[in-house]
Amino acid sequence: MTGFEIATGALGRDGTYVTGHGANYDAAVMRLQQRGSGARTFGGEGLFATIIASYNECLQTSLGALTGIGGQIAETGEGLRTVARNTQAAESATIESFESPAWR
Repeated sequence: MTGFEIATGALGRDGTYVTGHGANYDAAVMRLQQRGSGARTFGGEGLFATIIASYNECLQTSLGALTGIGGQIAETGEGLRTVARNTQAAESATIESFESPAWR
């Protein structure tokens, strides 16, 4: 096995690892969304209730913004795996073409 094959194999494995991180990230954001804010108003409508409402709105906005990042992480991992496959295919084709009788 050449150093090149080792490197592209490692790139493919790392791509799988990064894709897994994307899934883990999405799962973590989903757990946060399901958990809710954890803040309760205690039945009041005063200043504290206004602060909690603002906090809840900010929390939901930030979680909404974080939702798409996991997919981007996963796509990056898939991109790494695609690069590894394409590089291996190009290397194999190059070796094959140099071994053909046309080059001899």
